[in-house]
Formats: sequence, C-alpha cells, structure tokens
Amino acid sequence: MKSSIEHEGATRRKLSIQVEADELKPLYDTTIKRLSRELKIPGFRMGKVPKAVLESKLGQETIREEVLKDALPVLYARAAQNESLRAITYPDIEVTEYTQGDALSFTAVVEVRPEIELPDYKGIEVQKPSAQPTEEEIEEQIQRLLERYATLETIGRPSASGDFATIDLRATRHTEEVEDARADGLLYEIGSQALVPELDKELEGKRPGDILKVTGKLPESFGPPHGGEDVTYQVIVKEVQSRKLPALDDEFAKTASQFDTLDELRKEIAERLEELKEGQSDLEVRNLIVQELIERTNVDLPASMVAAETESRLARLVRDLERAQISLESYLEANQKSEEEIVEAYKASAEKGVAAELILDAIAEAEGLDVTPEDIEAEIVSIAEQLDKDPVELAKELEESGRVGVLAGDILKRKTLEVLVAEAKVTTES
Repeated sequence: MKSSIEHEGATRRKLSIQVEADELKPLYDTTIKRLSRELKIPGFRMGKVPKAVLESKLGQETIREEVLKDALPVLYARAAQNESLRAITYPDIEVTEYTQGDALSFTAVVEVRPEIELPDYKGIEVQKPSAQPTEEEIEEQIQRLLERYATLETIGRPSASGDFATIDLRATRHTEEVEDARADGLLYEIGSQALVPELDKELEGKRPGDILKVTGKLPESFGPPHGGEDVTYQVIVKEVQSRKLPALDDEFAKTASQFDTLDELRKEIAERLEELKEGQSDLEVRNLIVQELIERTNVDLPASMVAAETESRLARLVRDLERAQISLESYLEANQKSEEEIVEAYKASAEKGVAAELILDAIAEAEGLDVTPEDIEAEIVSIAEQLDKDPVELAKELEESGRVGVLAGDILKRKTLEVLVAEAKVTTES
C-alpha cells in the first residue's frame, strides 16, 4: 500500500491511498465470507454459499459496494497510522479507481488539530480581584437576612411596589376560564412580575375591595394549552400588607444565628463572603491567564470543532429553557435578539472555548503533563463524595457512557492551569 499526504489549509489533510490487487484480495475474501454467512440461499447452508453463486445472486456492483464498505475503513486506518495522521473528524472518502480484482485508489479528507507556535506562557502578569468584602456587600447580606425574618402587617394606605396583596384571581381565554390560573387568597408581591407586568402596574395604588381587569400573556410555565397566550385576568383585592423588618440589634442576631451579638454576626458574614470571593478570585485569575494566552497565540481553528462546540452550547441553552418551561421564542423576545444573532453569539463563544482547549493541550504536551489512572480514580472518588454516590458505581457509569475521556481531559486542563498560575506574576487588587 502506498500513501501520501497533502495539506489543504492549516487544519485539513488529504490522504491519497493506493492498494494493489494482491493486498486487497484478503479483504475481498473476508467480505465474501460475511455475505455467505448472512444470505439465505435455497440449497446451501449458511456460510457455505460458493463465491460464484453469491456473485450471480447479488451482482458485481453490489459485491463491489460491500467490499468497499468493509475495506475502506481498514485501509484508511492503516494508512493514517503509517503517516502518523491524527484526525479529529471522520474521513470524507472518495474512491478514484476500483474494478473488482484490480487495484484500489481512494482519497480521505480529514481535519486535524493545528500546529500551534506557543508564546512565552510563563510569567503572565494578571491582577487578582480582591477577596475583601465591601461594606455594601456585607450590608446587602444583612438586609437579605432581615427580609427572611420579616413579618407582614396590614396597612391602611394604598398599595405600592414591594407590598403584598391578598387577591382572588381568575383568568379567561375568550370566554373559557383557565383553571390552572385560578387562585383564591393568593398572596402576591406587587412588583415581582410573577404573572404579568400589567398586573403589577394595576395593583399599585389599590385598596381592599378594589376589582380590576388586566389583559396580558399567561406565563409559558403554565404549559399547554394556554401558556404564552393572551388572557384576561380578573382580580379582587382582599387585603394589602407591607413587610415589617425586625430591629437590627443583638436580639435579632440571637434569633437569626448562633451568635449573641450583632458584631459577631457581622464578622461571620464578612468571613463567609471573603471565603466565597476568594474562590471567585482564583477562578478569575485562571480566566485572565487563558484570555491573555488566546490574545497572544495565533490559532487556526478546525471548523468541525467550532461547529460541535457551538451545537453543544446551543443544546445546553435549549435544555435550560425547557427545564425553566420557557420557549425559545420568549427567550429571544426577552433578549431582543433573533435566532441568527443568538447562534452567532454562541459561535463566537465557542471559538474562544476551542482556542483555549487547543492552547492548553499544546502547553500540557510541552510541559510533559499527563493523566494517570490514579488521577482518574481520585477524581471519581471526589465526584462520588459530592454526589453521595458509590465510587465503583460512578466509575461504571462513566465507563459505559464513554465519559472517562472527558474526565481525563478536565483533569489535564486543571493540571495545566495549575502550572500556569504557579508561573504567573499575580498581583492583588487593593
């Protein structure tokens, strides 16, 4: 077998292969044996059908197609190995010459990972965001805690945004009542837009006993048959209440936590915020390093990798929307984007993701990093603990689903980033 490679761009290779008739004959015989086992021909046992009978029954063209179907993947794999070709896509094969019993010539076009000329990736300068919580952040957490322990009290003034109205709610589509949108004694926070914005606007300035009608779309979360359709809401306001926050003092600290004083509670909140922000800062350092590497490195992106990553990210978006019971149309309308604009945005994000993957893989190779079976085992144990699962069962699931390779890739990426962070010049924001 003879083979040669042509470069068709930075990430495309054309493999030309020629196979002599005598080298092809064993593969031809293997196909004939397979057909003999698979075909039922009266008067012959399975696997014992003579070649001449098979050729007579099937015809030369059918046998030719079957031989090529069996032989081409085998021959391509041999040639790719001989040429040290590491393809990232299935080959696009074209037979240029083949007559049964003669030599075979064909080409296989594939995509490969680009050759990357790495910049100096050690000593990258980045500024780490400060993990020190601000007074505003601490106060925001205290305010949330106060709201958690708030009580409601009836008010005599007209309602306002942020108040709570107890309402009886009916919704109709033309003359048909929507049963799923019926509620008595519903406690509704004005301004939350939990149903429709029009309802929140109409509820402002109302008192108990007021009756109002509002037309708006029923949320997608109600599902078929009326989710997302225009309906008419009829609302009776029965009571209006406002949120009363507890006094911010030592007594509140005792009620809301294990601490005796407000100062102790505030200190605990600050420490937790700092721990959370420290993790976020470490992640941001990694992101900044990768972004800097992308800007410094010229990478020819394989179209197949970008397409696959774009498709994967769009599929995750659709799954997330389905879980939230939001239609793609509503999502596009809320973001004031067309479907084409969303696809382009996700493609641009995918290009950065693919570039980062290729650069980190090249650095891992340059640093001689690898993933050992012990690394994978430790990772599985760690994930199993987080998911409260048996490590053996989790390992079996990953093996059966073919995700062990993905896990190994994540481990290698983490190792590479650890090297980059260790070598980087990191300063911290004041």
